[in-house]
Amino acid sequence: MLHIKHLPVVLRRVCFAAVLLLVAGPAWGQAGKQLIINHFVSDPEMIEGHLVISDVEGKGGTVNIAIFDEQGNLAGKASETIPSGGKLNVNAGKWVLDKKMVGTMRITSTANVAGQYWQFYKNPDLGWKNIAVPAAVGPGATKLVCQHFVADPAIESYIVVADAEGTAPTVYVEFYSDQGELAGQTKIDIPKFGKFSIQPLALVGNKKMTGVAFIQTEGGKITGEYWQVSEREKYQVAHAMPGGAPLAEVIEDDPIVRVQVQFDFDSDKIQKRSFADLMEVAKAMNGEKNKGKKYEIGGHTDNVGKDEYNQKLSERRANSVKNFLVKQGKVDNNRLTAIGYGPRNPIVANDTPANRAVNRRVEFKKL
Repeated sequence: MLHIKHLPVVLRRVCFAAVLLLVAGPAWGQAGKQLIINHFVSDPEMIEGHLVISDVEGKGGTVNIAIFDEQGNLAGKASETIPSGGKLNVNAGKWVLDKKMVGTMRITSTANVAGQYWQFYKNPDLGWKNIAVPAAVGPGATKLVCQHFVADPAIESYIVVADAEGTAPTVYVEFYSDQGELAGQTKIDIPKFGKFSIQPLALVGNKKMTGVAFIQTEGGKITGEYWQVSEREKYQVAHAMPGGAPLAEVIEDDPIVRVQVQFDFDSDKIQKRSFADLMEVAKAMNGEKNKGKKYEIGGHTDNVGKDEYNQKLSERRANSVKNFLVKQGKVDNNRLTAIGYGPRNPIVANDTPANRAVNRRVEFKKL
């Protein structure tokens, strides 16, 4: 993918206990008052890039655009009036005075709008790279899912992630094979209003494979895309990565909720990247439909190690989650009961690393 740079990152093996992934996240590529173009290129010699914004309410209004480079520096801004029922179609490089750069565009509007980024190559021989990508709808999510990535020396592929709120979040990226085996992971700090691009091939040890990638923050929200280009087969594609975080309004009615809670290795210390998910659980518990209702917090492990040790570990983790919900989520202590089940109630057979990861979980059961 021409002009997308990837930051040098150090592969870190972060030990964690994971619980199975979950409920649906927000809609993407639709309309809103806040939009984000995760990746755009200003290169007047090679590329013509267009930002297209459409009025979806028939009201018209004011559209403000702020453009940032990859490091989060403000590179340009503009304010445009969108006609009622019409659209804006402006060369993306206009607002940065045709400076060569790669970055993001942040759009805020007085009414709901939809957006796209169109990229055309001026060399007709590169016309197969022409592409259009829908804008992400802000304010983003705490988790993203790349449903399909390719790691192949013959193919350029990138995962692009942007800071959606200006909070400079710490982001974890984990790559899994199609069979659910952990293949690589890294931890990256995004600059405030910045972005990063990483290549799956480098993160999975240059192994040729396909799989799924999960992106999660320690705080703040993100948006992102997956880009893939093949010079040999003459194609370039890009797609938004959907949100995968639990939302209180989605899980409020669920009798049993399984949330991805991650702990330090062999510990009951909850990692910061799980805080946002647990706060959504707390909101669901304190919602109108659940006021006064009681919950069981069940800790579960796989069957690796002695049963007695796993039993105690599951109890400690269940109590750790309960304490978080009480102290941080403001859930009444009397409504929560923490129980450790150890390895006794597996969801699937403990016969592969992927299945054992599924069985290491915390469940919230409405009583």
